[in-house]
Amino acid sequence: MISDILIIDDEVDICKLISGVLGDEGYATRYVNNSDDAMNSIMTRIPKLVILDIWLEGSKLDGIQVLDKIINYSSDIPVIIISGHGNINIAVSAIKKGAYDYIEKPFKTEKLFLTVQRALEAFSLKKELTQLKSQYIQPNEFIGISNAVHNIRLSIDKFSKSDSRILITGATGTGKELAASMIHSNSMRSESHFQIVNCSNIEINDIDKILYGQEMVDDNSIKIGALEECSGGTLYISNISDLSLDAQKKLLKVINNNKYLRVGGDIEQDFNVRIICSTNKDLPSCVGLGFFLNGLYDRIAISKIHIPSLADRRDDIAVLADYFVNQIYSERSSANKKISSDAIAILQSYSWPGNVRELRNNIERLIIISNENGDKDIDVDMIPSELKMNLPSNLNNRGDILISLNMKDARELFERDYLISQLARFNGNISKTAEFIQMERSALHRKLKYLGISAYDRKN
Repeated sequence: MISDILIIDDEVDICKLISGVLGDEGYATRYVNNSDDAMNSIMTRIPKLVILDIWLEGSKLDGIQVLDKIINYSSDIPVIIISGHGNINIAVSAIKKGAYDYIEKPFKTEKLFLTVQRALEAFSLKKELTQLKSQYIQPNEFIGISNAVHNIRLSIDKFSKSDSRILITGATGTGKELAASMIHSNSMRSESHFQIVNCSNIEINDIDKILYGQEMVDDNSIKIGALEECSGGTLYISNISDLSLDAQKKLLKVINNNKYLRVGGDIEQDFNVRIICSTNKDLPSCVGLGFFLNGLYDRIAISKIHIPSLADRRDDIAVLADYFVNQIYSERSSANKKISSDAIAILQSYSWPGNVRELRNNIERLIIISNENGDKDIDVDMIPSELKMNLPSNLNNRGDILISLNMKDARELFERDYLISQLARFNGNISKTAEFIQMERSALHRKLKYLGISAYDRKN
């Protein structure tokens, strides 16, 4: 049963009554009698639900003003308003401000319990929907058949069972955030927040506000920070190499002490957050150059996962392309199309500097082009020219050379270009290339030697 409900009412007897009723149903409660104690209680430990009297006689703030502060502090806290018979209009106004519901005094036990139950369920569903939206355009697992993907899955499974800090490395667009999200979802912290802080999108002066909270000058309140927002959960710090040295020092102090000082406060807060970091840079080199603290590197890299670039796992390109086609058509509730084998071959030969993210963007682009061509499936002629231009020793526009050659030399030129392209497609793997072009492996070796195709040519 979900516990920790905060009751805020100036009448002690009402607090005890509500506490007793909810306690009988298995809920843990605490109560305060004025606005100052209410905000101090919330800032000490965020409750799962607040039951708030609309008047709070004798307090600095009335119930509506306390509601504003609660919503500003954290909109994830559901608030149920308690109102007298003559205060219904004010209670309705409170709902418009963000309260979940109101209960009129005197209330029935069944009504109280049912409203509490529904409020907790509604806000739990809201949290789940928010998490789903954040994952809307990405798969919920690593898609692929390569050994690299197999090893990533093994690492995710292993690290999900521990609570160690993790450093995820890899180029932009490879799926580092996906790996972090999967670790959180499969861990014992999965019921709590998965909070993302992207250091490359944050101004240097704003990192403290994001992590530790922010004082709101207008109404003298405090906006909750990421460390408190995801208490009990996982904080994913993306592009941690972009943190300033001052911010690195503060984060290292938090990790070492297991406590942090909230902005605007003088009491250290317990730190119960799993940290997963990622970077697209070589952090040991950054440490050597003085751009990153060695102590912080040692603390965040207890466990490591490397996500290879798409060019290093070309076996996955066909699988990913089909997955994205099916996913995009499913999102749009329309019948999906196929990608021709020739088009897949072109996609497998491209270097994909933007990795999986770039592949998905181009699949969506190809679907748009395909839809403009009626019922046609996705074929080679729809692939953007820039993807073809990057083919290694591509077969395009060789007419000006071929016209000057005899048949034997022209055939050898074609064979050389063809084999280099196929080898690039299969990342230099002789066995897979031989199988695809239906040629004996030994015969392919002899042909490559005859045509002067070196190991360098095979990969470029």
